[in-house]
Amino acid sequence: MVKVSNRWLPWLICLALFLKIIFKRDETSRRGNLVETYRTEEEQIEAIKRWWQENGKSTVFGIALALTIVFGWKGWQGHQQDQAAEASAIFDNLLVADAAVQRDGSSLATAQHLADTLKDRFAGLSYGQFAALYKAKYAVRADDYAAARAELEWVLDQGPSVQIKAQAEMRLAQVLYSEQEYDQAAKYLAGLADTGYAVEVAELQGDIAFAQGDKAAALAAYQRARSLAREQEAPVSNAMLEMKINDLSAAAVAVEGAK
Repeated sequence: MVKVSNRWLPWLICLALFLKIIFKRDETSRRGNLVETYRTEEEQIEAIKRWWQENGKSTVFGIALALTIVFGWKGWQGHQQDQAAEASAIFDNLLVADAAVQRDGSSLATAQHLADTLKDRFAGLSYGQFAALYKAKYAVRADDYAAARAELEWVLDQGPSVQIKAQAEMRLAQVLYSEQEYDQAAKYLAGLADTGYAVEVAELQGDIAFAQGDKAAALAAYQRARSLAREQEAPVSNAMLEMKINDLSAAAVAVEGAK
């Protein structure tokens, strides 16, 4: 199937309408020619006049309709581009404010305001979904897990891209773990094992297993997380993960020694 660029779509519609008008067959004519061959120039002129009387209105209407489609399409595209540009500018400001929040806790109110604006005004764009992710992060910062959960569930309800969906599900699993809803958290993690969050998934699975009292499963999950981290192109040392592994390994040795 040939894919047609949005840029050419309205022009193709115009061409189709124009050709339909030009090559419209005369229902009363067996041959269907627009202007038949006439013996004199006067007969040709009269034939053209008759054709215009019969088809002029539909021709003008078709051309007007085609132009309306073209300029309407271009206007809609221009509006979409303006919306995206405005959302991008606000998002850039949000990134700056968020960097200040992460650095020293300043600009939190500004970051929250920008995130609110993006989500409220551009909910249909990916910028609005990213804004909700930031709102969820700030809610977690304030220990408001219910608000964070609501934001993340809203993102998932928007039918986001694969990348945004995975990010929202990972964060939602973390929020559910914090709310001690371990089974719900585990369900989200099960679908994230083959994403870019494999290390985080394995570690959180270990946290859930430990919280449920299964130390052996927790240790296995932590060790899997460490192995996955070492396989990455740019391995990152996780001191907390190492501490969890060391503590559980020591406990396992102590248990074996007591037998």
